[in-house]
Amino acid sequence: MPPSPALTTQKSGSKFTGFAWYIFKLSFGLFSLATTWATVAWKNGVFQPKDTDEEKQELEAAQQKYWSLDHEPLPGFRHAFFSTSTGVNIHYVVNSNADAPPLRNLAFFVHGFPDSYLLWRHILQTPVLQQSHTLVAVDLPGYGGSDSLPNYGPYEMLEAMTEFIIGVRKQFLQEDRKCVVVSHDWGALVCARLASEAGELADRWIITSGIIPHVTANNTFSQWTLARQMLRTWTSHPFNTALLKNALRALKPVLSQFSRSFYIFCFHLPAPLDSFFTSFGNYWFLRVMHSLGLGPHEKGDNLLTRLDPKAAAESMCMSTGPALPQLLDQPVGGPTGRYGESVRRRIKDRGMSEKIRIYREGLFIGRWEKSLETTAALFELRSGNDRASGAAPRGSLKAPTTLVLGERDPAFDLKLALDNVRDYLVKGSQVLVVKDAGHWMPTEPTARVVLEQLVLWALSEESGVGKATPFAGMLNVKVIEEL
Repeated sequence: MPPSPALTTQKSGSKFTGFAWYIFKLSFGLFSLATTWATVAWKNGVFQPKDTDEEKQELEAAQQKYWSLDHEPLPGFRHAFFSTSTGVNIHYVVNSNADAPPLRNLAFFVHGFPDSYLLWRHILQTPVLQQSHTLVAVDLPGYGGSDSLPNYGPYEMLEAMTEFIIGVRKQFLQEDRKCVVVSHDWGALVCARLASEAGELADRWIITSGIIPHVTANNTFSQWTLARQMLRTWTSHPFNTALLKNALRALKPVLSQFSRSFYIFCFHLPAPLDSFFTSFGNYWFLRVMHSLGLGPHEKGDNLLTRLDPKAAAESMCMSTGPALPQLLDQPVGGPTGRYGESVRRRIKDRGMSEKIRIYREGLFIGRWEKSLETTAALFELRSGNDRASGAAPRGSLKAPTTLVLGERDPAFDLKLALDNVRDYLVKGSQVLVVKDAGHWMPTEPTARVVLEQLVLWALSEESGVGKATPFAGMLNVKVIEEL
């Protein structure tokens, strides 16, 4: 039977929409790359200086300190590896002895782009946290010391992280103890998906400087649809300026998010333009992000001079992962396992061409069809109580979650991130905004104190569903939602 005219029209419209979106992404990406390069060249010169001898020495020292497998990366921590069923080695650091796991609660820390376990170095060394709980900071696949993945879609990334969390839980988490997952940036998006589709992995999820993907996607679509309807009405009534103003007001958060996400369009450019953005100007983009780790900046600040050489090297080390000397040295009495060959291949461009793939391959809201092994393992973790209530929208989280955003986060429009977020949360969840905080809250001096308090609370006995929370008494915190 031939296809109906309506179906043919629908398919043609879908193809046209897809082609139009591709042209827009390409054009906006090229425009963003060109304007960014021109701006940087105008301010700092066309030919960027290479690392000075001092900068090279500081970076080598930092890599030796944090990535050598034969000594502690942080006081009280050790390197370790977890091998998935597909042979992917995931690197992590832990403050516990595997031979004698203590009766302590367990906290996972999951970083985002372009970082590694070192993002959490300040919080991991909080004395009360380290002394009272088992802390695990992991490198996402393709980052730090973890192996690369063949693809970074939902199946590959979420399967690997689920298997890792389950495996480490079995190793360190005792019965009747709590498990908390703390995440940031792309790690937060990964964990938001896990909290939605595998919420039984943890008793509480803490999502910092990240969003719930379906919340932002649906809010963006709603604002765009509203603006488009108003503009259509305005074309029939061009003298009704109120309609035009309201349409532009509805469109404002969408345009705001597009401008904040300019670099993502650069990452979607064809190779080699995608990775060129991350490396031109002697890794200008990386250096700017490291500078923002100190917190929001004021207009006119030179972002490239905010960090001294030692602090800049430590930040760059966080992004680069291990260097060749750490890959060549075979540790004596070190952890079982070593950095893989894919880690070596990433050295040439500090891993950036691999890291940006997390933006390109459908991880944001692509469908995750779980393997039978993952489905069975998650079933074993279930308590039998469904913590979600009512008919929840797609992408809703299934476990108590604390969503934390910085008031001055340059990556997200807060309206798109937070409107209707309550509909996606279960009882025992909270939405917090940290005043005067930026995007890299785990390294910002003021914001990380808030995160330390939050993690301590999450691991305490006072963090159960229905119990009082301490957030209203925190001076730097604004409570947006509390269920």
